[in-house]
Amino acid sequence: MGKLLRLHGVSLTDATAPKIITRDKIESIGSLMLFDGNHQFGQFNGLPALNSAVPNVLANKAAELLGVSEAATHLVVAQSSGADVTLFKRERTSKGGIHGLITQAGGQVSLHNYFLRTDTAVQEYMRDNPSHTFYVSLWQKITRKATGGTPSPQAPFYFTNGVAATGNFRFHMEGSVAFPRLGTPTSKGATVIPAGTDAEVANNTNRFTSLAVQGNTGNGPVGSDAVTFGVGTNAAWNGANYNKAASRIIYRAYIEDLTVSGRTYAEVEALDYALFQEAFAAGGKFYGDTYTDPSTLP
Repeated sequence: MGKLLRLHGVSLTDATAPKIITRDKIESIGSLMLFDGNHQFGQFNGLPALNSAVPNVLANKAAELLGVSEAATHLVVAQSSGADVTLFKRERTSKGGIHGLITQAGGQVSLHNYFLRTDTAVQEYMRDNPSHTFYVSLWQKITRKATGGTPSPQAPFYFTNGVAATGNFRFHMEGSVAFPRLGTPTSKGATVIPAGTDAEVANNTNRFTSLAVQGNTGNGPVGSDAVTFGVGTNAAWNGANYNKAASRIIYRAYIEDLTVSGRTYAEVEALDYALFQEAFAAGGKFYGDTYTDPSTLP
């Protein structure tokens, strides 16, 4: 067991001094959420049922920032729809990712998905602080590329008004193209590696997407809206992606309040991308992952 040494009467004023990492190399005092199913503090069994809790790896940091219990910052299963396994299959991969295999052969006429959302404390904090700059990122693998998606590809990570996502939102990542769009909200940076949409990349491509955003487009999210991410089809992109959407694995998702942490988008993006590269390189935590081939679902 570790020991805590308190230095009474000592005040540390150097903001650049090295900080003790408690759970993950990316953490800061502005960390709000980290999903990672292959993490000491993020593990869970199988695919939890609708409304079940899923660990927030950095619940300790979020709880300190928000002044709530750690349990109040965990994730929740928001969508688990579509029971027809000839149209959609969901699974955990051998390295803990969430994999959604979706048909491109026809027959899908309603949503089929598995999505997680932030709990109330995190989404209210983000909604109530539109002047803050938030960093968000997603690690994923496109196991079978999309065949289109009109007017836009399915967004696997977003914070929008659920009824009018394309007109009132804080951010959304359509396919693998990072938004915010031009104009508002004010973009503080965006990275998509490798470039291209979910229809343009090769099958089994690992994707890194990040952005920093301040403010809302339109009215932004409302009280019932949550930061949401997952696999399959969902929300305003649903019908446009029936029988077209990419099959994908979600490995990791992160949110940080840069206004609180004092870090820049470039600083966090560089650290995040380095961790991404390490995780998928030989010997990394997600290297050699195994999962069902999407070709088994036409």
